[in-house]
Parts: sequence; structure tokens; C-alpha cells
Amino acid sequence: MKKILSALFDKLEKLPGKNLPPGFCCLGVTDACMLRCKMCEKWKDDIYVKDPQAAPSLEQWKQCVTDLARMVEFPFELDIGGGEAFMFEGILDLVRCGVDKGFTVSVATNGFLVDEAMAKRIAASGLQLISISMDSLKEEVHDYLRGTAGAYRKAMDAIAYLHRHCKGMRIHLCCVLYEYNQETVLELAEWADKNEMIASINFMAAMQPNNTPAQRNWWEGAYGDIWPKKRHRTIEILQKAIDLKKKGCKIGNPVSQLMAFQAYYRDPNTFVKRKQCNLGRSVLVSAVGDIYLCYEFEKIGSIKKDRLADVWYSAKAHKVRDSIAACKKNCHHLINCFDEFHNDFP
Repeated sequence: MKKILSALFDKLEKLPGKNLPPGFCCLGVTDACMLRCKMCEKWKDDIYVKDPQAAPSLEQWKQCVTDLARMVEFPFELDIGGGEAFMFEGILDLVRCGVDKGFTVSVATNGFLVDEAMAKRIAASGLQLISISMDSLKEEVHDYLRGTAGAYRKAMDAIAYLHRHCKGMRIHLCCVLYEYNQETVLELAEWADKNEMIASINFMAAMQPNNTPAQRNWWEGAYGDIWPKKRHRTIEILQKAIDLKKKGCKIGNPVSQLMAFQAYYRDPNTFVKRKQCNLGRSVLVSAVGDIYLCYEFEKIGSIKKDRLADVWYSAKAHKVRDSIAACKKNCHHLINCFDEFHNDFP
């Protein structure tokens, strides 16, 4: 009996996030953005922040990165995003801090602010990865989804400037599959595969737009215009992407994740992981400094007043992990970011 109980407790201790170091981190350093994307309303007032709050100082962001470096197992990718990350004034100082601490630092951007001068500053920061949103090679499609004329041209110019000045930095494209662009994404993948400037293209699945009230079956409601109308066609396109990946195309997603996308588009109400959610090991920090394991649950602290290790191993964090373990909702971070689908799909 003692052996059985001992084995059970060992198993419990190995649940995702239980006394384990962080496995994923995304710092959302700003909610500001100059674009008016159809799939994101970050540029509007935050619906979850009722009272105006001061953003963390650059030093508080750096302290968070320093604390994280003491907790994780390297190599570790530190993701920085927004909003539009380059609207955060101290972004490149924060990048340098992350690089100096040993992280592989990645910044997600729409490319709108990356002119030649900015590309040179990015090069000096030591940034290793940059992910540029690109929805289509058709300018009118990209600009429509981004809600801003000229967004496509700005993104293309950014790619050229970064390739010219940031030697050794990997430039990735990020493309989300929507109703409006899905018939063009394979063309984009083939273009990226042949383009020496591009390290890879990474696909993402459509989610309810950011900063909008939670809505059950959102794809059938007010935001349904971005959801593919013919699911079988989306699944076919993903299968072609899988075939391209197997042939060596520079598609960054593992095949297992693309298969998870197929399952998700087939029925977005069915939880795509065969095991429990792994977000108990994620560190998500909002633009006002609040620390979450998952944005669907309560915050566990704030980088403006707490040390990361203290909140990571706190009773509150463990309570949230228990809730995450029982959650069966497909969400952006589960499907698109901290995927770990390798044990769920062949």
C-alpha cells in the first residue's frame, strides 16, 4: 500500500506546473497598437481593467526577466508582444536585458514601426527572433484584415530592412487562418519557403478577438465573420500545409500542431488535447504588470510589487493550476503558443 501511495504522490507532483519551473513566458508589454485589426481589439480600452492603472516601469520589467532567469531551465525562449510591442518605449532595453540573461528573445510585431533606423537599433539590441504578422501575399487581403491601408507594404519593408541590418536574426512570419485569407495562405507558405529572408512561416488558428467579452460559440455570433464558413475546406488547406511541411517546406509548426488545428476547426467545442492543459507552467504578464498562469483565471500577482518566484510557488498559483487542470476550453495560448501536442497526435 505504501508503494502504491508513494507512486500516486509522485504522479501528482508531476502534473503540469506542480512544483516545476516555468515552461513558457509571454510579456505583453503594451496594449497600444496603431492598427485596427478585424481579429483583435487591443487598441480599444481594456474591458478587464476598470480602473486606470500605471504600467510597470522598465526596471520592473527587467526585474521580472531577471527573476525568471533564476527559475527556468535553459535554453528558454522569452516572448515579448502587445498590442504592438515596438510602441513600448523601453522595448529594446528589455530585449537586451533578456539576451544578457541567456534567453532566446522573440518579439511579435506587425512591422509598422520598423523602418531602416529602427532595424539598426534592433540589430544593436541582440534580438534573435522576430515574428511579423503576414496574412496574405495579396495586399488588399492583408490590409483588410489589419484594418489599415498600407499595413502590407509596411510589413514587407520591415522584412527587407531587418534582413539587411540584423545579421543572424531569424525572421518568421505569423499567419492566422481566417475566412478572408485561407485561400491565399498556401501561396504565402510557398513564397516564404523560397525567400532567403524568411526563416519560417508559422500558422495560427482563429480565436475570439482579443479584448472582447467572453462569448460561448463566438464563431457563430458577432465575431463569426472571421471564422471559416466551410470547415472542410480549412481542414483540406491544413492537410496541404502538413504535406508541404513533410516535404521540407519552412513551416515552423510541428505536424502534431497542424493536426490539432484540424481537430479544432472540425469542432471548436471539442478539447483538442488528449491530456490536461499544460498552461499551469506558463507565465503571462499583462501590460499593467499583472501575472497570470492563464488569462481565463484570476491573476496570481503583479510584477510591480511581487517577486516572480514567490507567486509562482504560492498557494494561489497552485489553486489556479488545479482549475487549469480541469479546464476543457480551447484557447489561444493552449493551441497557438504553448502547444506541446507531440504526445497527443502521431
